[in-house]
Amino acid sequence: MHKQGNMDSKLTLPRPLGGETYQQIKDRDGNPITLTYNDLWMLIVCQETMDGDWIRLREAATMVADATHKRELADRLWKLEQALGGLPEVPGPIARLHLHRAHVWFNQRPVSTGRNW
Repeated sequence: MHKQGNMDSKLTLPRPLGGETYQQIKDRDGNPITLTYNDLWMLIVCQETMDGDWIRLREAATMVADATHKRELADRLWKLEQALGGLPEVPGPIARLHLHRAHVWFNQRPVSTGRNW
């Protein structure tokens, strides 16, 4: 008789493509706003590399792969930060986990609305 393995093993998700939901936040009226992994990666690059300076990030976004979409994404997040009086901080463990991926995505990969989950 075949014995089943331990069912407690962790499920491994495929790496995100960018369009997956990272976090839901609310605007001042309580309406939901979805932050995707594209948003997460842009936030990480802004916070970790540009010291939270959206102007520097927007300038840098003009010189990378898929520059138009990255600039639009940076503009959206900057305006959202202004409207909400701030954006949620990326927790340290999440920032460290995604730091390399965020920089590779920012410099070399296109913004994707695709989803792996």
